[in-house]
Amino acid sequence: MKRLTLITFLVATAGFTFAQDGNNICTWNAMNTYNSGGGPEDLERGIKCTDEAAVNDATVVKSKTWFYRGQLYTLIAQDKTLSPKYGTAVFEAIKAFKKLYELNDPKFKDWEEVFKYLMPLATNTFNTAVDNYQTKNYAQAFQYFYAIKDINAIIEGKGQKANIELAVALKNAAICAENANDLPGAINVYKDWLAVAPDAIAYRSYAVALKKSGKAEESKAIVTEGLAKYPKDANLLVEKINVYLEGAQYPEALAYVNNLLDVEPNNDGALFIKGLAYEKIGNEDSVVYYYTKAAEINPKNIKPWNNLGALYVNKANLMVEEMNKLGNTSADIKKYDELKKQRRELYLKAKPYLEKAKEIDPNDAQITRTLKQVELYTAD
Repeated sequence: MKRLTLITFLVATAGFTFAQDGNNICTWNAMNTYNSGGGPEDLERGIKCTDEAAVNDATVVKSKTWFYRGQLYTLIAQDKTLSPKYGTAVFEAIKAFKKLYELNDPKFKDWEEVFKYLMPLATNTFNTAVDNYQTKNYAQAFQYFYAIKDINAIIEGKGQKANIELAVALKNAAICAENANDLPGAINVYKDWLAVAPDAIAYRSYAVALKKSGKAEESKAIVTEGLAKYPKDANLLVEKINVYLEGAQYPEALAYVNNLLDVEPNNDGALFIKGLAYEKIGNEDSVVYYYTKAAEINPKNIKPWNNLGALYVNKANLMVEEMNKLGNTSADIKKYDELKKQRRELYLKAKPYLEKAKEIDPNDAQITRTLKQVELYTAD
């Protein structure tokens, strides 16, 4: 009787195990039928089986559960009938193969077979990303480009060479994240990009994304780190200059403006910033020189013309305040006439610059008002 009980127990246990593993057998059969000339409906039949295997306590820990699931969803992603219907098939396949990799089962020996699925899956993922980018579906394109990171981690983690270059995928993912206004996504990509293939573009873009997301101090740190590696990169120098300008640290900004001009001597923006810095410091001769030089290089840039005009208008307006404080004594009247003459000379200096600015932008209301004020006080 005892022996009979034992045999019954063993048979019951075996039956239980087979029942639980039946979902994996079902998944395998679905794929085998499809690969032997079956149709899309065979793969669909396997979905329910693999979904159950992926959550069952007895099969969730088995390598073949994830091996079969990865294969099934790769086939679905490649099937022209099923891929539109199961839009996340690529990601399900990647997650399955990633889970297989993380299990790190020493008994699993079929990695060569896995690579036969992973390599085409990588190509399919990248091409789908490109298709989404071309149709301006940037958010979806970002997801597909960024998924290459997980695929390559598995392939390279098993000592194989990936067929899609990760740096290229990450750069494309960053562009798509920016176009989709996905700042958190862009920040994550730039971080990965710098870890894989650091360059000046990644540092500058990472810094800008951090700044946009309100992480000013982190942005400054990335700019500094980038400049330490790429001291002559114009875009990083501009970001560093902006940091100092925003902090009203004009002498410090000048040092980096000079570095930028060493790289790009005819950078009218840098020359304008140099003039602005000298205006804040209080060196009028340098202000006029660099604003003028910036205007000569790019005559259609309204900023240097406007600032040159404002330079003299502001000085003239200070004289108006002084004139208004004078009394009615003969000395005050004499002083008033002298200041009035000097004010007119300043307005005359400002006039050609303001006229040029108005020529560039006839609709600028502030420039129009200032020019009318100047014409009023310089009329014969």
